[in-house]
Amino acid sequence: MPYIDTALVPLVDNSGFTLWLYRTTDTRSVALATGYFDPAAPRLNTGDIIILNASDSISICPVRVGDEVAPGLVLDTASAPFSVQVTAAQRFSIRVAANAVAMTVVLAPITAAILTTGFVDAQATLAGPVTQVAFSISDAAGTTVRGPQLATVTAGSASASLPAPAAGTGYRLRVQATNDAAVAAVSPSFNVTLPDTLLLQAGGALLIEDGGRLLT
Repeated sequence: MPYIDTALVPLVDNSGFTLWLYRTTDTRSVALATGYFDPAAPRLNTGDIIILNASDSISICPVRVGDEVAPGLVLDTASAPFSVQVTAAQRFSIRVAANAVAMTVVLAPITAAILTTGFVDAQATLAGPVTQVAFSISDAAGTTVRGPQLATVTAGSASASLPAPAAGTGYRLRVQATNDAAVAAVSPSFNVTLPDTLLLQAGGALLIEDGGRLLT
């Protein structure tokens, strides 16, 4: 069926814009075919909206330049509407570049006997980016009794001299990098003894340090 001019009814007309209703027994595809609305060109303006009530659907169709009626938006249809399904997957990744850095520390053995009046001379050899270490002495219970004493690493080596603790057994020397607690070394246990002293004589007896008689 061709276009029927009396079926095009203005619903809203304001400031040069008109909302139209066009009811027809034609299908939507027929009504939107090229040239269908040509007879209505004198009545239509670019930007007008036509509610197209066709036999198979209801659509909102804008009027484009040249009074062409565009396909517009389908509000209701007698057949299954055209549908578009869109899926998207967001990808996220992190790339980290790293280089392994080796850091080691080795304690030199304690060679001399340690006396309570002396010092514990500590020496450590280091590899890697270690600039400072801390030396300390702990007792058999793991309690720190001397230090920590900081020492600068020069040419891969560091040293310190710590006052000897009280006489006892089970002491250990520890060295640790100040920039990484995992870079550390602990010596085997060592003992600290009293220094040798001369026996005293009183009359016909030898006395020990506390004044007790050793021989009569």
